[in-house]
Amino acid sequence: MILKLCKSWLKINLKKYIKNEKNYFSLKWRSRNLLLLSLVAILSISISVTAITSYNFVKGLLLDSLKQQALLKTQKGEEDIDNWLAIRKTEIKTLANSIVVRSLDWSLMEPYLQSELKRLQTFLLMASVKPDGTLRNTQGDVLDVRDREFFQRSITGETVAADPIIGRTTNQLQIQISSPIPDKTGTKTAGVLMGGIPINRVIEVVNNLHQGKGSYAFALNSQGVPIAHPDTRLIGTPEKAAKSFLNSANPRLVEITQRMVSRRTNIELAQLDGKWNYVAYTPLREANWSIALIVPQENIESPLQALNILATVLGGLLIVGLISAWRQLQLYEEIRQRALISSQQAQQLSNTLRELQNTQAQLIHTEKMSGLGQLVAGVAHEINNPVNFIHANLNHASEYTKGILDLLKLYEQTYPNPTPEISELTQDLDIEFLAEDLPKLMTSMQVGTRRIRQIVLSLRNFSRLDEADMKMVDIHEGLDNTLMILNHRLTATPERSEIEIIRKYGDLPQIECYAGQLNQVFMNVLVNAIDALEAASEERKLQTVKTNPNHIRIQTQLDKLTQDAIVQIYDNGIGMCDEVKRRVFDHMFTTKPVGKGIGLGMAIAYEIVVEKHAGSIQVNSTLGRETEFTIRIPLISKK
Repeated sequence: MILKLCKSWLKINLKKYIKNEKNYFSLKWRSRNLLLLSLVAILSISISVTAITSYNFVKGLLLDSLKQQALLKTQKGEEDIDNWLAIRKTEIKTLANSIVVRSLDWSLMEPYLQSELKRLQTFLLMASVKPDGTLRNTQGDVLDVRDREFFQRSITGETVAADPIIGRTTNQLQIQISSPIPDKTGTKTAGVLMGGIPINRVIEVVNNLHQGKGSYAFALNSQGVPIAHPDTRLIGTPEKAAKSFLNSANPRLVEITQRMVSRRTNIELAQLDGKWNYVAYTPLREANWSIALIVPQENIESPLQALNILATVLGGLLIVGLISAWRQLQLYEEIRQRALISSQQAQQLSNTLRELQNTQAQLIHTEKMSGLGQLVAGVAHEINNPVNFIHANLNHASEYTKGILDLLKLYEQTYPNPTPEISELTQDLDIEFLAEDLPKLMTSMQVGTRRIRQIVLSLRNFSRLDEADMKMVDIHEGLDNTLMILNHRLTATPERSEIEIIRKYGDLPQIECYAGQLNQVFMNVLVNAIDALEAASEERKLQTVKTNPNHIRIQTQLDKLTQDAIVQIYDNGIGMCDEVKRRVFDHMFTTKPVGKGIGLGMAIAYEIVVEKHAGSIQVNSTLGRETEFTIRIPLISKK
């Protein structure tokens, strides 16, 4: 470009001076034009480099974000299958450690396992396997399973979910969940307990994994053989041989399969079936399997078309600006104007980059909340299993305790004159006190487990991981679950006073919404209210706090005219000034100290309420006195 500009400049000046001077070397350079030409060249190079660099940077950020969405969907499917398998493993492991199963007496085990099959309604059958590989199942079969994966792994002490097989008894494709049966000492493996479950749940989760037209998902076992695939001809088991993807004619598919078998997580571009696709894959924790989501390239990169059009327009504008600047080289004012236009374009590009950075920060915050929700649900799940086991066994323990106490009373009535040894032990143990206190102790333990189960239920309801789509929910349940999560910040401590919660719930029907996202709105608003009350407590005098205690009032009602559910959250904290009220929903705006807030909470709440639910959120506040947020959500989604 610079060489062409110089040649054109020479031609123009040669034609101008050739009439007056015959000698070519007498041509004098016009330093001013050369300076202007140099400035134009330098400016064009600078703007081009800046535009190309900014374009590539923004494109990379947006593409990475879009790819991560596909990978997160795959990981969500993996979490669903892992949670399901973990529950099944816990059920089998619990049964394997029960007294009946550890007895290894099939005459006792068989009716017990039959009753558990009816109770759980998940397993096709259950079986006990001796160390020599002899299996007896609840369908009356006796088999040799020494060659089965589940037996070989569980006899060594491992609780496993083996690769799917076609059961020798049921002739159905099933997953065998097995756990070692400890001996009486609990130090050795006395046998294996196995439960067969249909693979339908895995197939259902895989079939529901989509991201746009033409996308699909599949699952591979530890050998790279599909166990769930839209093309059922590719699915294989040890009894029905199928080609492993490790032996595919497509080298890219072989590479990806090797990484999946090696239990890696990634998303990469590959050509499959003659088309370019993004392949997002991730391993399961509870089994040696992996899930992959195949998304056509255009599904991922279609949002980039708008960015490409913008870059083309900006490039076109730059070229037009350079041509115009060259043609008007002698007009200094126009050159300066062109430079100003270029500067404005660079500023627009900078603004665009800033907006994309805000969007990226919002996406990071959303994913962090999703990760937190998954963590909360996972912790709740891990707590729930042992608590349910304890709670269920407490009922039996109470019955056993009552039976033993009744037996002692009967002994006292039948043998009113005990031996001296029995009398002495009775006095040492204080049998009368034990008989009175032990039922109370069991009752208090049951109350405690019920409280833990209530807390776990609130945690799981708050996370709402299984409710990614819109559905009808009770908005009061979401408010109560959020308050239970925040209960530790509401109770009094030596450093702060109690925050009273005043509930004034109206008669509201269920509303159609994204339950998890709406819980996030309640969480953000209530956290801000608690922060305001804590700040107010530091500023107010003790007498003022006693006469006007810290409180949060939550009021709900139905607007029958607009058919909107109205939620009003009020606090008597420090309030807001007019400037803060105008900017409270802006991205990256916060009045909190560094490290306590980044200015995304209320912006996220505004987006969820207004953009995703077609509702509204407003704030009314008086500085130094009170703040009230009013949230309106349509009963039926307008989206």
